[in-house]
Amino acid sequence: MRFQTLLAVIGLGSLPVSHAISGKSFTGWDCCKPGCAWSANLARGVQGVPKVCDINNNPLTNALNIQSGCASGGTGYLCDLYIPTPVSNELSYGFATMTAANCCKCFQLTWKSGAAAGKQMVVQIVNNLEPSGDVKANDIVILTPGGGNGPNESGCRNQYGRNWGQNNGGVASSADCANLPQNLQGGCYWRYNWARGAINQWNIDYTQVACPARLTSISGCSA
Repeated sequence: MRFQTLLAVIGLGSLPVSHAISGKSFTGWDCCKPGCAWSANLARGVQGVPKVCDINNNPLTNALNIQSGCASGGTGYLCDLYIPTPVSNELSYGFATMTAANCCKCFQLTWKSGAAAGKQMVVQIVNNLEPSGDVKANDIVILTPGGGNGPNESGCRNQYGRNWGQNNGGVASSADCANLPQNLQGGCYWRYNWARGAINQWNIDYTQVACPARLTSISGCSA
């Protein structure tokens, strides 16, 4: 099924199309409070604040003033609601990390290489990054349980008692997803069952699109 037909089926309607940007996809899940839930990262025009959860994945109020669970004494964590979800064999929804200027915006990405080549995903940005190492300014880090905690090793350890896999890249196989808490396992299996591989450093093209209600109803923000 072609993407425009998929949009009609899921009720997304016609999306604004802009010039495609090329980059690479990565995975990450550090359990920390989403970076877009800090006032310094919310640009003018953003409505709402990305949801922040307590240690038991219950949404918290007054998210802007809550300290991240990655810090000593912090109580704000990444909600398990942010796991990626397949809509069909060719389309998924999810959330992602990009530079702060993109907080709460949505992007439609198409994989151009790797086992997911030709597949598409609509993501909303709820976390921010500073490009470093293999991750460049035009890349998108998809929030994926077991996808690697990057430099923030304390978040998942504080919330769940441990990290999974390598800091960069995360778990190495579908079998390793069984080591994650049950509420996160579906998001981990998504990478291997739907995307059919590690995802990291696969080429993508993407454009900004209107955010579907299915994503904004989870995040609580839009731009």
